Amino acid sequence: MADQKAKPAGVWSTVKPFVNGGASGMLATCVIQPIDMIKVRIQLGQGSAGVVTRNMLASEGLGAFYQGLSAGLLRQATYTTARLGSFKVLTNKAVAANDGKPLPLVQKAMCGLTAGAIGASVGSPADLALIRMQADATLPVAQRRNYKNAFHALYRIVADEGVLALWKGAGPTVVRAMALNMGMLASYDQSVEFCRDSLGLGEGSTVIGMFPNLLFLWS
Repeated sequence: MADQKAKPAGVWSTVKPFVNGGASGMLATCVIQPIDMIKVRIQLGQGSAGVVTRNMLASEGLGAFYQGLSAGLLRQATYTTARLGSFKVLTNKAVAANDGKPLPLVQKAMCGLTAGAIGASVGSPADLALIRMQADATLPVAQRRNYKNAFHALYRIVADEGVLALWKGAGPTVVRAMALNMGMLASYDQSVEFCRDSLGLGEGSTVIGMFPNLLFLWS
């Protein structure tokens, strides 16, 4: 009976970082999606942040700021789930191999590098769908694909361009994610350890102090 109870606990301890990472990322996306949408329009040459915001409100309404939200959520459910979950699994295995001692920053960086590559490889299709959905409204009416949601965008991409098209631009995306996560995840983990072990801060104080970093971590 005791063995039967131990198995679910072991499974949950493995799955928990993936679930927490994905859920946190999806919540963060709901908050930052309007800002991300404005950023995309600026990059497409539609003007400054103020101009883009006024034009979107006037011509498309408030809902325009959440165009591609379903793809953004799907991206977090794949990319962020994979990278944060795999980072936790990799660091746990590395700590176990290190006889339970804290990892040096270099080893944490290597775990972040690997986790970034895994996450970007898994999340690349959703990232592509997000970009296509955000850019669709900027095209001439005759050229718009009018995606209904992320899954419709993925279906159209596969139907029109083939399965491999889902990984268009995956190379730079993976390299970017490797560099980003190598620095970000490793520095975050190191900072948490410092706050806990050297400053004696509790978990709540540490999380509040690291909140700005967390927003970037989930983006």
